[in-house]
Amino acid sequence: MEKTANISGDWVKDLIQKFIATSPLNTMQNDAGEPAWDAALVGFASGADPIWQQYKEYVGAFHWTPWEVFNQHCPEETAGAAELTVISWVLPQREMVRKANRRARKYPSEEWARIRVYGEAFNVDLRRHVVKSLKEAGHAAIAPMLVPNWTIVKSQRFSYASSWSERHAAHAAGLGTFGLCDGLITARGKAMRVGSVVAKICRWWPRFS
Repeated sequence: MEKTANISGDWVKDLIQKFIATSPLNTMQNDAGEPAWDAALVGFASGADPIWQQYKEYVGAFHWTPWEVFNQHCPEETAGAAELTVISWVLPQREMVRKANRRARKYPSEEWARIRVYGEAFNVDLRRHVVKSLKEAGHAAIAPMLVPNWTIVKSQRFSYASSWSERHAAHAAGLGTFGLCDGLITARGKAMRVGSVVAKICRWWPRFS
């Protein structure tokens, strides 16, 4: 790994927003070639925040803390919980997509379906881009949703749960709160997709971006 760069929260935010604005992968794959996403909401949480253990106790022992998933997949860069930062982003649905889906009566609109497929494919690429850029800057990083042992688990309490939840990571990073119907309510609403990366960055950033 190259020499560690002294990056900041703004550096990470700019990295994410620039990729959204410039990547040719950000597309709905329709005739007009419209982008899947506009600007994201970005937040940070410490790997030592007690909320990760609370998730584990509430959801189940199978639910990873940042420390667990990082040290499973970065054994050459072992880190304590306080040395880790969770970077989370919310990709809000564009207004035209929300309006199109609001008009739909039986099935989701075509625009909504395209975002579900092509928008999430871009989100996967965004996770990979953030991991790659952090590694190039000297910070070991992993995207929990992309590790091979991420799984959905049958849960006694919730019927089904998973070993890492993007929505819960976003909540820990101050990007939203849960409503009565279990949806994450962000500053841009509930129509969105979420991503996250765990990085070896030993500092505390504000919960709210």
